[in-house]
Amino acid sequence: MGKIILTSGGYLDGQRGSECDKEIEKHAKGKRVLFVDNCTLTGSNVKGIENIIANFEKLGCEVVRISLTEGNLAVIDNKQFDVIYITGGDSVPMLELIANTNVEDRFANFLTRGGTIIGESCGSIILANDAKWYFDVKKGTKPKYDVELPSYKGMGLVDINIYPHWNKAKEEMKNKVAAYERATNVEITPLQDGEFIEIDYVKELKK
Repeated sequence: MGKIILTSGGYLDGQRGSECDKEIEKHAKGKRVLFVDNCTLTGSNVKGIENIIANFEKLGCEVVRISLTEGNLAVIDNKQFDVIYITGGDSVPMLELIANTNVEDRFANFLTRGGTIIGESCGSIILANDAKWYFDVKKGTKPKYDVELPSYKGMGLVDINIYPHWNKAKEEMKNKVAAYERATNVEITPLQDGEFIEIDYVKELKK
């Protein structure tokens, strides 16, 4: 049985919380971690990479950093890693990868073999079925949310849509999220930095 840990701030200093740390450390201590940095490829959250990796290394983890592409997805299949950590930043590179590959099936098989996936911020958002709602509610706040993508399909590994960094959201944005829920029937779960949701993943291996 695999585990999925949805977080807002992940393992990044300044966004961490003691209970979330305990959960991450329970699954990662002394393990092999595949650090997926795709959500930093457009420039978001780059400064946090070294900090997060250093935090894992303090736990005795062996960390391998990778930008997943169509050509290297087999790294997920080779049973070398126990934990996959997906950084926050900008979800567009991961959404493009999902749209053009079968990465979600490989992640599902990783979980079915007993692996743990930790999502940080938008690294959690893309684990759900669809990320269109997030672009809709964030439109106009930053250029990265104003792009038009051919697909907003997520990995479909969870059915929870988290809104990360809720503690930093302005009242105007909180009202916008509530209005969006009423208008679309999309359920959005606010998650503050330091909070997490742990999910058991039990499904058959995908071919």
